Amino acid sequence: MRLISAAALALVSLTAGEVRARGATRAELEAAGLSDPRQRPAPPRHRLRLALLSDYVKASAALGKDGKVTRFHYATLMLDVAYQVQVFKYAMIRPSLAIGGNVANSRNAMPGAIQPGIFAGYQGALLGVAAGYSYLAPFPAVANVDNGHGGAAQPVIYNNHMLQLEVSLTTRVDRGALNFAVRGGAMKSHLIHLDLDKKRWAGTLTLSAGYFFELGARRRRNRASRVP
Repeated sequence: MRLISAAALALVSLTAGEVRARGATRAELEAAGLSDPRQRPAPPRHRLRLALLSDYVKASAALGKDGKVTRFHYATLMLDVAYQVQVFKYAMIRPSLAIGGNVANSRNAMPGAIQPGIFAGYQGALLGVAAGYSYLAPFPAVANVDNGHGGAAQPVIYNNHMLQLEVSLTTRVDRGALNFAVRGGAMKSHLIHLDLDKKRWAGTLTLSAGYFFELGARRRRNRASRVP
């Protein structure tokens, strides 16, 4: 009898030790109103993102008054406002609108820029992968102006349609999240520069860094605090 009792006690101790080693499951923690800080939470359903966004595309070249050839580039630096909604937990849709300026050596011909766009794809707790379309509109656009110091005539690219793939990382910070993304793809545009007047496809690169604000979080916290 003592041998059976000792064996039963040992079995109970072993089972309890396994439970302690396993730890509580996420469902058990959620049922108790707790969360595991080691686990990344799923993306919130509604978020607003404010970001700095920069697009780059190579333009044409021209001969200056000094006899040197200048290769022109188009590079934007814009403030991007986006609304991201999660669908079926890990699928996302994100329309956006960016506005800013051209910081490359074609800025006299195309000083400003506005860019509406929409992306859709997978958004996990950390990694995101998406595909999307953007329309990049320089303004005002005046072809063949120079920098006012005898530089080469500058090009204009307009009616720009961008198709891109995006990879992003999102890391939670306090009640929001930092977001870093890189996009690559192609842009169909109309290039006007000196004797050039043609439609073309060109490769594009886009970098962005921003912050996600969770929408409706305060209302949910207030509602949860009123639950007894």
